[in-house]
Amino acid sequence: MRRLALAVLPLVAGSLVAGSIATPALASAPSTHAAAAKKPAPVAKKPAPVAKKPVRGTPFTLTGTLTGTTATTVTLTVKGGKTARGTSITVAVASTARIVLNDAASAVTALPAGAHVVVSGTQSGTTRTATRVNASAKVVAPAPAPAPTTDPVPTTDPVV
Repeated sequence: MRRLALAVLPLVAGSLVAGSIATPALASAPSTHAAAAKKPAPVAKKPAPVAKKPVRGTPFTLTGTLTGTTATTVTLTVKGGKTARGTSITVAVASTARIVLNDAASAVTALPAGAHVVVSGTQSGTTRTATRVNASAKVVAPAPAPAPTTDPVPTTDPVV
């Protein structure tokens, strides 16, 4: 293997040296076919501009306590944020909004007052439209039914 490598090495080195010496000579020689050999560079076509989605508003997220609902709105007292903290805000709910109560799909009217709520959506001007309402409320378990009591039946003793 080593002998083969030693035999091939001079051939490779010689072809590299011969190629580098011959290249400047070929480059300076005038060619009759130089004009025919050059082709104009193909013009790259620009891709068609991608249509941007229309801007529907600025995204917002509010966190607070739910104070009331209608079929199309939720009203909450805001707990987080810098500018709206402590204020009561009514947000319109889109018909396609995703409403979740305790990790289950729900309706706006099924949300209980006093539930912790996170409302997110878009704001255009002063109008806020909710696209997602996530509420969590404590589930009140029904009181257990009292166990039936059996009163002892008095027995009559035949011996007096």
